[in-house]
Amino acid sequence: MNKLAPLVLSVDFRLEDSISQMAKKAIATIPGKSAAAVIGFSMGGMVAMEIARQAPQRISKLALLNSNFHADLADRRATRAQHLEQTASMSMGNVIRQFYLERYLHQPSLRAEELIINMATELGTACFKAQIKALSTRQASGATLKRIHKPALILGGNQDSVCPPEIQARMHQMIEGSELVMLDDCGHFSMLEKPQDVNDALRNWYLSDE
Repeated sequence: MNKLAPLVLSVDFRLEDSISQMAKKAIATIPGKSAAAVIGFSMGGMVAMEIARQAPQRISKLALLNSNFHADLADRRATRAQHLEQTASMSMGNVIRQFYLERYLHQPSLRAEELIINMATELGTACFKAQIKALSTRQASGATLKRIHKPALILGGNQDSVCPPEIQARMHQMIEGSELVMLDDCGHFSMLEKPQDVNDALRNWYLSDE
């Protein structure tokens, strides 16, 4: 396939409530028995790592954006459960505004905030509940990362408090030969705060033959 005109597939994880189920669904979308260049942002990066665990032969390249290889921490699980309880009396938009936006963006941006809130509102409470469960029950992926021997990009924001720089650096160390790109003045949603830098990094990674 022409690298300049690739077949791009995205996977909708609205109903799956485990990282394992999400990975199986993603693997099933890859045509035939071919391998794909897999890109995952945040929880999507966790899914990408699980794809590498379940079916490493289906990955030709791997890009992990603002992600985390650790299992969930007990205090984070408790916090997620509290946020889920709030959806009984609050709209999804208000839940995101009150508990998440400050951690998602390094610099306030009305456009970015609206995009995030609209996305959460469109996906709805059922999807939020499923993803909370998936995040809370995920397994650590460190052992999987150490077995990856494909071109890999690790990208993060230097001001990301959700998946901080030290986690990105550790994943870079685990994947031999991987590239680490850290963006300054950038929080968790790197593609919204630094879209050109993210696009450039992904393009260089995808077109690289190494």
